[in-house]
Amino acid sequence: MSKASDVITYIGVPLAVLGVLPIFYTFVNSFFTLRNIKRSLKRCGLEATTRGSYVGGVIEVSLPRFSITPLDRTEEKYWIQSAKPSLLRGGSWSILNWHQLITGHALQRIQYSSDLRVPQAEVDLEELFEFLLDRGAVPDAKGIHMLRVSGLWTPTGTCLLLSPDASQTTLRISMPDESDGILSLALQWKQEWNNRNHTSLPPGWMRLGLPAVATDQADTLKTGNEKAETPAADDEICHVEKPKLNESMHAFSGPPLYTPFPTSMRFQLSSLPTHPHIQIKSPTYEHNHSPLSLAPMPFTSLPNVVTSWLAPLSLTLSLSDPLPTTFLSLPQFLHSLSQAASMPCGVLVMAQLLSSNDAPDWETTYPANEHILAAHERFLAQQQAIARERLVPEAERQNARMLRLREELTAMGARTAKESRERVERAEKREREAIVSQKMGVELVTNAALAFLEGDGHLRSMEINGKDGTDRKDACQLAVERLLVGLYRATAGIEFHENEWALDACRMLERWRDWGARGGMNKEDLQAIMNDRKAFCWAAVAVGLTSRVCDKEKADGGGLMGDMRECLRVWKKVRLG
Repeated sequence: MSKASDVITYIGVPLAVLGVLPIFYTFVNSFFTLRNIKRSLKRCGLEATTRGSYVGGVIEVSLPRFSITPLDRTEEKYWIQSAKPSLLRGGSWSILNWHQLITGHALQRIQYSSDLRVPQAEVDLEELFEFLLDRGAVPDAKGIHMLRVSGLWTPTGTCLLLSPDASQTTLRISMPDESDGILSLALQWKQEWNNRNHTSLPPGWMRLGLPAVATDQADTLKTGNEKAETPAADDEICHVEKPKLNESMHAFSGPPLYTPFPTSMRFQLSSLPTHPHIQIKSPTYEHNHSPLSLAPMPFTSLPNVVTSWLAPLSLTLSLSDPLPTTFLSLPQFLHSLSQAASMPCGVLVMAQLLSSNDAPDWETTYPANEHILAAHERFLAQQQAIARERLVPEAERQNARMLRLREELTAMGARTAKESRERVERAEKREREAIVSQKMGVELVTNAALAFLEGDGHLRSMEINGKDGTDRKDACQLAVERLLVGLYRATAGIEFHENEWALDACRMLERWRDWGARGGMNKEDLQAIMNDRKAFCWAAVAVGLTSRVCDKEKADGGGLMGDMRECLRVWKKVRLG
């Protein structure tokens, strides 16, 4: 017969052991989980504080939370991927190299190593876009528009930026991870996408091709470089001083050092919140897209009429590209200048830029034979007077003839003076009628100006169209690009007389803006157009390109750049993970 002690021995002890097994399992599981977590953190190069409760099975991991900013594009790490990217969830930002600043710590309580995640890094959205675009990413118009419309309710996985070959996603919307109402993004980058370097044009920058200058202009370019050695303030142009030769280099008996002349010039377009005007910064000469030590002439030292138009026209040319890479918007005065029909049709007809058959009726017409009838009546009266003279005696005939000739001379003088006054009055009336005539659209004025420039030899058709007849470059873009090059060369003293027309075009733009602001042109504006049709046509082409950019922005609510600007305005900081 079994005793009570036997029951405890054969039944109670196994039950006690079974009750302790979960504790042992939790202990062992916590031990190996903690070890796996430490290995994962070490493999990813992350420093963290870990604490494990072996009995409770809960492991606490304290990871730093970073605020990141892109490196300087002159650094080598800017263009390569990180040596130790994090493979953990939330660490996609570690694929690339950044400046990192610890802003706090995130405490996680986990039971399994698969639950470990890296805190999302805080980054400025504009800097992130500029960095990835500089690396070669391509904006996704649909995804950015959806972000603008939906905000935080944008579906997870929505693509914002595509890979350089536009085949895969680079930047997308991710699941919020304790973002507290902040937009969460995820990054992807592959090694084969690293095809750009520091010579590539970054976002917000422009490159102007500089045609070769004449040989006798070399000294002018060097003299301008020597004058540009004066250091500028922090908010002005950044100068690149030309290195000087030391004495040992002067004593070198070999051939002189060769300094190539610039084939292009790059500069940055920027704007400050407190200073809405567009500014040009960091101009740099290039030879085959490689920076030169020659320092361009400071844009701040240019005439006022140039500085007020050089940057806006440069921005217009940049935004006219199918895929612009600047987040700036056109100044308000350019919108007003290009959207309102401010060019009277009569002025175009008087300037011989538009045929009278293509313009609506605007001037008073006069009968073509109004003077023929009066001349015929004078002829008949003269013949009658001569016939009467033949009927009188010879002595009276001579007196009558002299009296008739005197009266005819007096009448001819009065008639000539009257006709001269009529011509002046009609010319003045025609000018007044031309000034108040019906306003023509910007597109028609631009086409007329392009026809004049091409017919006058300033824009050759071969430059606008390729040899096979296909469009090589838009005519307006070509004209504005040449205008910008002419502006800089004229103000820098390089082939000044050949490029003085660019300064005249800026003065004409000033006049155009003035008469647009006051509601119409005056006689002085009309005379200025008549005296310099070439400058007016260059100004009209610039206004036409500006109008095209404004129309493109209005057609789809601002387009891609409008959506990006609105997203940057709403989302200053985002979480990248």
